[in-house]
Amino acid sequence: MTDFEQTRVIDAGPRVVFDIASTLTSLDSWTPEGVEVEPEGEGTLHAWVASGSEVRDQTGYVDADRDRMRLRWGGQDTGYEGWLQIEPHGDGGSNATLATLHIEFAGDAPETLGGEQSADVDSRIEQALDRLNSLVQDRTETTR
Repeated sequence: MTDFEQTRVIDAGPRVVFDIASTLTSLDSWTPEGVEVEPEGEGTLHAWVASGSEVRDQTGYVDADRDRMRLRWGGQDTGYEGWLQIEPHGDGGSNATLATLHIEFAGDAPETLGGEQSADVDSRIEQALDRLNSLVQDRTETTR
């Protein structure tokens, strides 16, 4: 199994960030370039993931645990899983959030071999966190 993880501090409250990130209609807004997701009903996602000239067309699961502020997703029988954990950041008076995005690949997926494929995963995680931050900032500015 190969794990990838990055964090980002987002200038908004944890509940706000989690609610925006976990809304099924918002998921595609913060996925990285080359990844498209579409809800297919309660707990089910359809994903198209571009890797080089190949596009993987997969159905998977998504689960939002509002109490723990954790969003989990993965492919069905693909050896791929990910999660987004939202937590308060800073002291008790701070209105900042620490967002941790974690991706796991098992088996002989190309991403487990290192090199360019692994670097691409790191880049996509960073881009997803950037997009989530921008989405939260855009949504919170319009409600102020």
